[in-house]
Amino acid sequence: MPWTVLLFAAGSLAIPAPAIFLVPPYPKSQEDPIHISCTAPKDFLGVNFTLYREGQIVQLLQAPANQLGVIFNLSSGGTASGGKFWCQYSVVGEHSQPQLSDLSQPVHVSFPVPTWILALSLSLAGALLLLTGLAAFAVVVRRVKIKNLQRKREQESCWAQINFTTSDMSFDNSLFAISTKMTSEEDPAATLDACAGNCGPRKRPTSTSSSPEPPEFSTFRACQ
Repeated sequence: MPWTVLLFAAGSLAIPAPAIFLVPPYPKSQEDPIHISCTAPKDFLGVNFTLYREGQIVQLLQAPANQLGVIFNLSSGGTASGGKFWCQYSVVGEHSQPQLSDLSQPVHVSFPVPTWILALSLSLAGALLLLTGLAAFAVVVRRVKIKNLQRKREQESCWAQINFTTSDMSFDNSLFAISTKMTSEEDPAATLDACAGNCGPRKRPTSTSSSPEPPEFSTFRACQ
């Protein structure tokens, strides 16, 4: 056994952490197995490895005497669930007590989203956007209709007021025209009566004078 391993086992040096990584074929769903490789540093042959997931022990394996690492095969089921995985190895130390190495870096195992779930999510998102657009369009159309209806009512109210005022003016004009006509029809009669009273034939005065007087004539034109 190399002296470095002896020093590690004696506790004089810290035991380095192993390397961890996923091994293909990579899982595509929770039904697929997960393959995780865990390798110790150089000169640590045939050590015992422990695989952890979320702080709990998942599996224990011992490397062959001439190998530095192992491959954990997690079959489908509860052990094949995704998450964070760490590994650690141990060596026999002083007084035959196992000495644990540091924990490896975590490796993340996740599964791609199934195609049908992605398609369903996109369909739901599209339907939601469509419904939102239709609702917004309906609100806009309703507002436009209400605005047009209010404008139409205002126009009808204005036309009714204008027609009412025009009718009043026409009625007043008619009364004025009738009054004027009656007045114009009554004036000639009054004039004729006045002329008849004032412009009647005069009697020729008798005169003792020898000079003849010119005759006098009375016409309606003189009264005008």
